[in-house]
Amino acid sequence: MENLLRSTSLLAVALLLFVLLLVATQAGRLIGRRQRSKGEDKDSSSLATGMLGIFALLIAFTYSLSLARYDARRGMVLQEANAIGTTANYALMLPPQHRSPVMAMLRDYTKLRIGLGAPFDDAKFARDIATSNAVLTRLWGQATAITAEQPQSLPAYRFVSALNEQTNIAEARLTALRNHVPVTVLVVLTAIAMLSLGFAGYSATLGGFDRYVGLTIMAAAITMLIALTIDLDRPDRGSIEISVQPLTDALAALPDGNQTAP
Repeated sequence: MENLLRSTSLLAVALLLFVLLLVATQAGRLIGRRQRSKGEDKDSSSLATGMLGIFALLIAFTYSLSLARYDARRGMVLQEANAIGTTANYALMLPPQHRSPVMAMLRDYTKLRIGLGAPFDDAKFARDIATSNAVLTRLWGQATAITAEQPQSLPAYRFVSALNEQTNIAEARLTALRNHVPVTVLVVLTAIAMLSLGFAGYSATLGGFDRYVGLTIMAAAITMLIALTIDLDRPDRGSIEISVQPLTDALAALPDGNQTAP
């Protein structure tokens, strides 16, 4: 179900949510009319108020989850760019026969990480991960050869340490990209929203105030809130994207393999 949600456009999801909320509102209004025709016109506004309060708590919780994941993904891009830059700086201290191939691999790796996870395509995402891991394996092959040649070399030690940090951050970024708000939470959030508007429609109609326009506006507002929460949790598609400018800057700043450390 998670793949279905992620593969469906945000506009389609928002339209479906809006329709569901309108259906819930109309159902509440119809039940309210029926109860009112039977002479049961007791005040039921407390039911609507209580349900809307529960919805407010749940949407705040869900939005905070989505925002935290968005911030984590954005932070990982910057961390990875810094890690690649650090590895490149230490690579300039390596012997010339290793320096050029290492820098070429770092450029290829950075290009792959710039396009990781965007645009939305599970097959491309899997290919990018596999290719990135292959480049990292080749980098570690170079690191192994360097340390075998110069086991006491301080530049080699620093390069290996930086490459290890880069590898760790690479996996952390993948984990952040794969970490989404559970679909169950979004389903419960939608259900609570439907119940809230259903009770609101029921209460208004039962009290003799058929506020269809106001309830429709409320449904639209709730739809936008839920859609925004989903959009934050899907940075690989939608209107809210995560900038990869730090990685683009890191790629542009990668020195030529013929240079040496300052």
